[in-house]
Amino acid sequence: MPTSDRAGAKAVALDAATEPFRERMIVRRSSQVRQDEQHAKTTRVAVVLSLFLVLLAAALLVGGRAVIDPMLRAAAQQREADQLGNIVLTMPDGAFCRHLSFDNKTAELTEGAIEQCTRDYHKMHTTGTMGFSWGKR
Repeated sequence: MPTSDRAGAKAVALDAATEPFRERMIVRRSSQVRQDEQHAKTTRVAVVLSLFLVLLAAALLVGGRAVIDPMLRAAAQQREADQLGNIVLTMPDGAFCRHLSFDNKTAELTEGAIEQCTRDYHKMHTTGTMGFSWGKR
């Protein structure tokens, strides 16, 4: 047998012996490629979702402030408008009352008209049913 036939026979025998290993290597490489593709796909999905969340958060910050800010300003203006205190003082006869208004914002006391009292404050005060007194409960 010539040497070239022997080398060819050895190569064929070697190919036959390494054929299962070659198939395993192909399977390993294809599974590795599939895993790499799956990993890349998962990474792309994660990046797109995180960008979407950032966009949504920015929209909520800008839009939420645009909606909430006018409501807060209206509530503050309403609170400032309601900072008037009314004071009613009875005259010595108890039939007429002197009306005063106190503005908490400017600390201004405005005197109103003297009108007939709607309740008999003098009678309530003398009987002790209304007003402040020390030591009584």
